[in-house]
Amino acid sequence: MTNSLISQLERASLEDLVCGHIRETAPEAYVCLFCGKRFEEGVVYPFGTTLFTASGAVRRHVAEVHGDPFDALLRLGKEHTGISELQEAVLRHTHAGASDRETAALLGGKSPSTVRNHRFQLRKRRREAKLFLAIMELLDRKEANQGYLTFNAALPVADDRVKVTDEEARKILKKHFSSEDPLVLASFPKKQKAKLVVLNRMVELFVRGRRYSERDVNELLAGAFDDYVTIRRYLIDYGFLDRKADGSAYWRTNPPRLSDAGSAENP
Repeated sequence: MTNSLISQLERASLEDLVCGHIRETAPEAYVCLFCGKRFEEGVVYPFGTTLFTASGAVRRHVAEVHGDPFDALLRLGKEHTGISELQEAVLRHTHAGASDRETAALLGGKSPSTVRNHRFQLRKRRREAKLFLAIMELLDRKEANQGYLTFNAALPVADDRVKVTDEEARKILKKHFSSEDPLVLASFPKKQKAKLVVLNRMVELFVRGRRYSERDVNELLAGAFDDYVTIRRYLIDYGFLDRKADGSAYWRTNPPRLSDAGSAENP
């Protein structure tokens, strides 16, 4: 499963997961949670001899391509659902309407009491999941009130490494820079989050809209850190700087605009 699909599942509401699709508003569209296929509002989509609006088309797509959302969610596997193979089998047979006795027989002769115990444990997990969601919601609300570092580029990563509070960033900068003016990097961190914070500061040596030769880049970085080659490579890898394929020109990338879907503009 791609990172974009995982991201969609994470921000989907319970009702979105039950339906198998999510609604986006800019631009307005309906997106399948299981494959990412988009159906844009205002477009008519044919299925056989019938025409559907975007909302009808995404429901038809989920049903035809992925089956019942119940089955589609289970097919995501233990890595994403946390449900074991045996628990999955109990859920599937129960969803199909099988009794505990019938489910026990379908599971290879297990006792009905074993099936009842599994269903009890699954209901217990449901209660625990509700409490966990409430706890995480409270955590998210608290974090929303904290200031976060704004990165100077559209990063190619979208995980916890890019969630850095202003306080975290200050501590990282203080630890790794021996001077802010002039900028002197004392040590380059090993942890990815700290790397991004340091690179975010290092790229401020470059002026947006200006083109630099490789020699210019090396001289600017060497003035702040001896191993300028490593810094240059990471600035490129993480999208803070871009360059021509032949290395004849380098430039600082623009940060993503609010209307962008996370891609940087190049000058």
